[in-house]
Amino acid sequence: MSELEDINTLEQAAAYLKIEPTKLRRLVHQRTIAFLKQGHTLTFPRAALQAYVQTNTTNLPTPPPNPWGLTPGALRTVYKA
Repeated sequence: MSELEDINTLEQAAAYLKIEPTKLRRLVHQRTIAFLKQGHTLTFPRAALQAYVQTNTTNLPTPPPNPWGLTPGALRTVYKA
C-alpha cells in the first residue's frame, strides 16, 4: 500500500485502496466512504480511508492442509489423472 497523508486527494486515496479513481467516485456518490469536499475537490482524511478498509475487509479462514502433504500444484496433477 502507498503511504497516507493526513488529507489525501482522490488519486492518492484510490492508489491506497488499490482501486480506480472512478470506482472511488462511485463510493462517494453512494455515501459508502467518508470524504471532505473543498469546492469541487474531493479529499479523504486518513482516518476515513482506514475506517473504510477496516469495515470492508474480510478475514477468510486458512484452508486446512491436505492430508497427503502435497503442494497445490501436485494436487492438481493428481486430480487430473
